[in-house]
Amino acid sequence: MIVSAAVPEVIYDISIIFGLAIAVLLICSKLKVPSVLGFLITGVLAGPDALHLVKSSNDLSVFAEIGIIFLLFSIGIEFSLKDLIKARKLVLLGGGLQLAGTTVISAIISYFLGLPGRESLMLGLLFSFSSTAIVLKILQEQGRLNSAQGRASMAILIFQDMAVIPIMLLVPYLSADSGGIDAGFFMLIFKAIITVVIIVLMARVLMPKLLFAVAKSKSGELFLMTVLVVCLAVAWLTAEMGLSLSLGAFLAGLVISESDYSHEAFSTIVPFREVFTSFFFISIGLLVDVGYIFHNPILILLSTLGIMLLKMVLASGAVAYSAGNIRVAVIAGLFISQVGEFSFILANAAMPFNLISESSYQLFLSVSVLSMAVTPNMIQHSDRLSFGLNRLLMSKTVQSRFSRLIKTSISKVTEKTEIKDHLIIVGYGDVGRNITKVIKMAHIPFIAVDSDPERILGVQQRRGAQVMYGNATNKQILKHIGVAQARIVVVTVSNPTEVKAISLAIRKLSPTCHIIATTKSTHDFTKLFDAGANEIISEHFEISVEVVTRVLSRYMVSRNEIEDFIVRLRQLNYDMERTIRYEQQGIQDYRLEISDTEIITIRVRKDSMLVNKKLAELRLRSQYNVSVLAVKRGADILANPDGELEIRSNDILVIFGTHESVDQMARL
Repeated sequence: MIVSAAVPEVIYDISIIFGLAIAVLLICSKLKVPSVLGFLITGVLAGPDALHLVKSSNDLSVFAEIGIIFLLFSIGIEFSLKDLIKARKLVLLGGGLQLAGTTVISAIISYFLGLPGRESLMLGLLFSFSSTAIVLKILQEQGRLNSAQGRASMAILIFQDMAVIPIMLLVPYLSADSGGIDAGFFMLIFKAIITVVIIVLMARVLMPKLLFAVAKSKSGELFLMTVLVVCLAVAWLTAEMGLSLSLGAFLAGLVISESDYSHEAFSTIVPFREVFTSFFFISIGLLVDVGYIFHNPILILLSTLGIMLLKMVLASGAVAYSAGNIRVAVIAGLFISQVGEFSFILANAAMPFNLISESSYQLFLSVSVLSMAVTPNMIQHSDRLSFGLNRLLMSKTVQSRFSRLIKTSISKVTEKTEIKDHLIIVGYGDVGRNITKVIKMAHIPFIAVDSDPERILGVQQRRGAQVMYGNATNKQILKHIGVAQARIVVVTVSNPTEVKAISLAIRKLSPTCHIIATTKSTHDFTKLFDAGANEIISEHFEISVEVVTRVLSRYMVSRNEIEDFIVRLRQLNYDMERTIRYEQQGIQDYRLEISDTEIITIRVRKDSMLVNKKLAELRLRSQYNVSVLAVKRGADILANPDGELEIRSNDILVIFGTHESVDQMARL
């Protein structure tokens, strides 16, 4: 006997399946195939028609159900009513046209091919959904999520995600034994409305206070347990009221989505979602009949081609009608032409009501897997494909008849500026708040993040979305605030261990951004440089500078002499900092920090002695031992200026020289 009687079979099944999944996902990663498809293939290989490795599929189905709960819970957390209102035209009109069009046409075709009416309608619904997981991941990897076509495709996917819940409520009433829509259906709708009202009240009244108290404890374990309990408890309550677990999970996500802690909750639940949704997709793979695939290859290929072409055309038409850009519409249609993960959830819900036959279910599974497999390459070559389709479709007659469809800009309601080249401030204490005051005056885009709920309580209402709650060591939080696109990250957290962890997490996602870290003592310089910090500011040193300044002023030392003393004091600190950094980085990373030199920028004031003088007559190199590398005047940058350039008020000079000389120059 392979399995010991003392060891539950589920342990054997999980070990074998995850071991096989690792091998399959490694191969999929090499081939640039989505992980969702890898899990489906794992299920096929472990199933009864291949290696027959699974002993008890019933246990796996429980984990799969939990996976569905976490998937819909995360969708609820990410769902934003504000974003929906902004993009309502494209989401509601474009998404509605695509979903309804695909369902109706697919159902009509299936009906004329000899399938019963209810089964045809169910197949139409299954084929109408696309894969949010695959499309979102690929667009993020390729940096196209905030492109016009990325926003358009995501708008339709948002509508599909919204439509899953009401369609799942309708599934039982589509069966032949249900008797159609009756009083029970309206009672179900009434229960759903009551549930939503209760959930909204919880979201506005109870949940913010609960999450604030939990976050205030600064216990990661307590926060995790709270999120899990909210997810599972709300799902259970809705199931007790005769609604689905999936609806409850989605509503539980909505409860948290409107709070200041939604991003932290999402990042907390992601590992659980990934693990348990893998069970779901593997369990789907276990149901695939390999024999059906070998006996019906032509049918599967033609069905896949037909479904993807139909979805692409309908989605393109819906986007074009809603947004008015034919090329964006064609690319968005290509993006969402596959069959998605929510189709599997609907299929599982339909099977107990005999809404879909076994042969139709196997065809659906085969088409879904094949469409998912070709999606990455389609998205990668979407631009080339769209140009070809445009040449075929856009004849002069079509252009003159439908000129509205070839406008150059997508609907403004879906535009969302991608923040980039911004400043990220980690820690919203006194230092962080003072930094933001100046940064706002300078009109520099920034995002601040802090893990202390008391610090940000009420801040979001005053400052929009610029300050958020979250743990900056978490990868999902860093991705959300755009660390890969940021120019500078300032870490103002007081705990040096936490500063190190944050710096390491940032460096994993962004090797190029400039990290400025603060620490209390110079003793922490070495480990913070090791973690990836570019500059370190010692709080104790800056306090000593301020104390020295005030002591000398009390002794009636002149301001110029005080400034010279401070320059020398800073010089000593800079020398120590550079010595530590060079020991850690090596000669190849000295970059611009040659000897005791530095590059700074200086804005020329109206009362400056530099105004209306040429560089040649200022003799900056001979008198002050500095060089002007460039001058920024308005939007223009004048590199390597000659001596005839006349300095004007508000010019920004890029100065190169020693620390002492540039400090002296800055006072002119």
